[in-house]
Amino acid sequence: MAEVDVVSDSDRPSVTGYPDRGDLMADVTAIVGSAREAAWIVEHVERTVASGTEGGFAAGALALADRRAAGEPLQYVLGTWQFRSLELSIDRRVLIPRPETEQVVESALSELARMAKTRPDDDDPIVCVDLGTGSGAIALSLALEGPTTGKRVEVWATDRSPDALDVARANLASLTRLDPDTERRVTLVAGSWYDALPSLLERQVDLVVSNPPYVSEEDYGGLDPGVRDWEPIGALVAARGRSGVAGMADVEEVVAGAIRWLRPGGALVVELSPTQAYGAIDAARRAGFTRVETGRDLAGRVRMLVAER
Repeated sequence: MAEVDVVSDSDRPSVTGYPDRGDLMADVTAIVGSAREAAWIVEHVERTVASGTEGGFAAGALALADRRAAGEPLQYVLGTWQFRSLELSIDRRVLIPRPETEQVVESALSELARMAKTRPDDDDPIVCVDLGTGSGAIALSLALEGPTTGKRVEVWATDRSPDALDVARANLASLTRLDPDTERRVTLVAGSWYDALPSLLERQVDLVVSNPPYVSEEDYGGLDPGVRDWEPIGALVAARGRSGVAGMADVEEVVAGAIRWLRPGGALVVELSPTQAYGAIDAARRAGFTRVETGRDLAGRVRMLVAER
């Protein structure tokens, strides 16, 4: 973000003195250093402040601007962010949803469509598991978009963080208000990776999806401060894998454990760092997957492992 002049409380106009929206926009822009971000902040306050005085509205916008100027990511400042067709509530308890993960969902939906074509014409659902769900972005997207592939979808979403599950639960409740059937399709469970799943799902899962931690301990210090200083380290950083590849420990655990849970023909989609592609391919082949591929993000970088049991 561009450097901006610090606006002290004594220099700032009174929050009751904004008869013109443009004046408020100008002051918010001066604080955050970006007209685009200022527009997001002012529009967010316009949407969320149901009533109150002009002064209260302006005070809200200026308070959010101060948080952004202090380095807090815009997504946390606003408290919501768009992910595919969802508007998710987010805060520092969970990672910020990113376009790379939207592409992971796209690959997962392609696998669901493939399975829907080969599954018997019955009422049995396609069973999906989202490991390390965080805000619920992947799980809720699958629940919302998965049925368009032609079969009923059932999603299990796990996370070892109670705080993350609270965020996911709030997002599930919001989606349920728009689509009451969503609550029946999504089950949130606490626990680390596959340990959270009931044994009755063994060899009954059609799709495992995960965005696990994959930033190496060596690379963590060099991350953008907006990521390193604000997003939960436990959802970002993983130890070196058994293969010796940096940041691969959790990716390896997700890949190795999937065979126990997937039915024949089931699929695994895992987000990863481009530097981990070959290590992930090797891990999937060692685990016994028959079809092992990689997928790219919108920037053309290898961003996911896609494997079929």
